[in-house]
This record gives sequence, C-alpha cells and structure tokens, in this order.
Amino acid sequence: MIHFIVATTSEARPLIDFFKLKKKNSISNFIFFDNDEISLTISGIGKINAAMSVTHTYYEFNKIKNNIWVNFGIAGHMSHNIGKIFLINKIVDKETNNKYFPHIIKNCNLDQKSCITYSEQNFFYNDDLSDMEASGFFIAADKYSTKELIHSIKIISDNEEEKIDFSDKKKLYDIIKPNEKLITSYIENIYKIWKKFYLYKKTIGEKVKKVLQNKNLSFYQKKEFTKVLEYYFLNSEKNSSKTLDFSDNLAEKIKLIKRNLKI
Repeated sequence: MIHFIVATTSEARPLIDFFKLKKKNSISNFIFFDNDEISLTISGIGKINAAMSVTHTYYEFNKIKNNIWVNFGIAGHMSHNIGKIFLINKIVDKETNNKYFPHIIKNCNLDQKSCITYSEQNFFYNDDLSDMEASGFFIAADKYSTKELIHSIKIISDNEEEKIDFSDKKKLYDIIKPNEKLITSYIENIYKIWKKFYLYKKTIGEKVKKVLQNKNLSFYQKKEFTKVLEYYFLNSEKNSSKTLDFSDNLAEKIKLIKRNLKI
C-alpha cells in the first residue's frame, strides 16, 4: 500500500480528487482518506504531527511493515518558481542538525533538492527547500519501512519575490494540480519496486518458515534463527550461491552462518 502524509487538507485535495480517495471512518484524531491501494493522512503542520501521523497510519492500516511512504506538500525556496516540483534527496533538521538521506530510485523523473525542516515557519530562504514536516516524517517512517520506500515530494509555494496566501485553497490547488502526471509517474515507479521487494521478502519468508517448521525451538531461538536465516537467504540469492541443507543439526548450521557472515 502507498501511504501519503500531507500537512493540510488544502495541500491534499488535488491528490484526494485525482486518486478518488474516500474519507475513512476512524476513532483516531487524524483524518484518513483511502482506496484499495492508497491511503492519505492529514497530519497537521509540523514535524511532531508528521511523525505522530505516520505511527497512527501504520496502526490504522493493519500494522503492515515495508509499505510505501510519501510525504507530500508545499515548501519555500529562495528563487525557484512557484509550482516547481522536487523530490527530496537530503533532509536536514534545523533544530537538531541531524541529516537524513532518502534512497533515490534509478531513472527518477523528478528534479532533486535538499530540504531543511524548521520547527517554526521560516521565510529567510536559501538554496535548500524549507518545510516543517520532512524530518519528523522520515524518522517515523524509517521505523516501519525500508529507506527505498520512504520519499518526500515538495512543490514550491513561495520564494523571495512572491508569497501565496495559504488560506487561498484555490491558489494552492492550482499550483499543485499541474504536477499530477509527474507525481503519478514517480509513484508508479516506486510501486514497481515495492512489488518486487514484497515478493522477494515473501519468498525468503517462506524459505525460513520451511526450515523452522516442526523444529522444537524456544521463543528466543526461533526469533534469533529467523533473523539469521533471513540474512543468510538474502545473501545466498544475491550471490547465487548454493544453500545449506537444514534437515539436521540446525543449531550448528546457524553458528556456521553467523561465523561466515560475521553476524
């Protein structure tokens, strides 16, 4: 599934309309929209709200790890034209100076830019994009997915020469809507990667399950052996190497794997 995290309904409206998302009934304090393949959460403004909304979304949609997460919204910049779209390739938290590096897919169809996340509204722009959610979003999403599946997409809403009225919903809609095809194309590319990744993980999971079935293991042994075997099968497939016979002496073979792979 693809989870969009968006600060305000005004920023989200073009996506809600384009993907034909419906409001979801929920007891959460956050507002959710969804269809069979996409969810969209209105997080509220700020990195703390963004982080909290990721966790609420994860639990609202059945606690499934390794889904696609996209922080979508507006940002400011020193000189870029209003309406220009960017994929974020580096996030800097202004308050902590911590840096985060989203994984960028090959053949990306979006221009890339770094983004600084501020705790308060900032109008002193430089050559980085300026927003209030990206760092909180990334930190939280990183707990529930792999970095290949965590992305931030920003559209320029104001610069040093021109600032929009954020209460003007039509103006916001009009600067976001022309980018729908670019957004959709990028999401489709991520989705292809996700499907491949999901099937890959599923195959490895089935192999691990087959090895451990009918084995008399403690809870902690099962947890440890599962982690080691996942790592082992992942490396075996990458290197096209012959796998061990796990029909007997499982504990000894786990020790051998840990020694050989240095885990």
